[in-house]
Amino acid sequence: MDYMALKAQNQALNFKEARLGQLRLQSRPLAFWFALCGPCNLKCPHCAFQVFGRTSDQQVSESVYAEVLSELMPTASLCHLGGSNYGEMTIAQHFHRFLRDAKKFGVRINLTTNGTRLLAEWFDDLLDTLAVIGFSMEGIYEEFEKLRGFRWTHFVKNVEKVCQGRADRRKNFRVEWRYCAHAGSIHQLPDMIRLAQSIGVDRIQVMNFVPFVASQKYNALFYHRSLANQYFSESRRVAAELNFDINIPPNFDAGNFSHSKSPLLQIATSRTHPPEAVPANEVLHPLSTNDSLALVHCYRPWQVCVVNELGDVRPSDVYWRSMGNLQTNSFTSIWNNGKYRRLRASVNTQPDSICRSCRLPQFDSEENRAAMQLVPTVKQLLTGSAKSLLTRPKVTFVGVMDQELDPTELRDKL
Repeated sequence: MDYMALKAQNQALNFKEARLGQLRLQSRPLAFWFALCGPCNLKCPHCAFQVFGRTSDQQVSESVYAEVLSELMPTASLCHLGGSNYGEMTIAQHFHRFLRDAKKFGVRINLTTNGTRLLAEWFDDLLDTLAVIGFSMEGIYEEFEKLRGFRWTHFVKNVEKVCQGRADRRKNFRVEWRYCAHAGSIHQLPDMIRLAQSIGVDRIQVMNFVPFVASQKYNALFYHRSLANQYFSESRRVAAELNFDINIPPNFDAGNFSHSKSPLLQIATSRTHPPEAVPANEVLHPLSTNDSLALVHCYRPWQVCVVNELGDVRPSDVYWRSMGNLQTNSFTSIWNNGKYRRLRASVNTQPDSICRSCRLPQFDSEENRAAMQLVPTVKQLLTGSAKSLLTRPKVTFVGVMDQELDPTELRDKL
């Protein structure tokens, strides 16, 4: 079968259906996330599994694996392995098998990995299928080892092996470091750029460190704005000098203390007092202070999906509600069921709370995921709920979330 022709036909149909806002689709996802297993070989102290647990301790079942191969692989062009649960895909029982199947169906892989395992038995097949390999990290040297519990020298050796293998085999996939920036290691970012370039890494993606674990809460850059801005600016300069590709968020709004007729208000950050004893001068954060909220268009409910090792199907990697399960239903029936149709009808008109928070700023916002880890007081909850009912913002949509899959553009992108 000519899978490349089939993928091109599916993409053209998918773009058309997404542009028209059709709720019931004939096309299939252009890309998908697939979690081959639930376990991980590391127990990082900051990982959300410490709070929520892993999705399971299981490997993907044969029935779920077969459904993915028959219903998604023929028409999809890209598979994201890792990043959709708290597992490490390179330790999965079927990891090598999936690499070979990806080659068979012409599916390229975006792998998220902790960089602990590169086995000779599947290394060449990995190089043949990669579109991107992203190594997760929270710092370099001692900061890496502190949070990962894994030797930095071994990690770097594996990164160098991938870069060298790419050069030896003349492949063109991207190697990147996915750095979760936090206060303990943000000072390392300029040196991280220099080191990454020296060993052949193509790009650094600066990501938001979300403090799921209570002890890590104030490690988020949201609470260290001036420090973050200092190293963001220095890192942009270093990257420009080296002509290195790095995605750094805009500087934080650090505020100012200019004189004003209004008295300064103190924002309390402590939650040691009981709810009924909230200080009178505490500033309460409403759910939204704007009467208008601008969000990007999202076409993920038309274009991508997530399948985990238990068979649960979700519409994106951040949307936690399951749309159905492949253990009991076919992908075809899930893809066009009532849940999916309702989501497609609302995602770009009146998005639910999950969709809305996904599209809000992830670094410099009182409604971002880091800030939402704070436990609100009873008074905050009541005040926020009342304000949300009285001042519900008007939502407008500008731009597209995933520009590489913009269905309003007719050019070939995959």
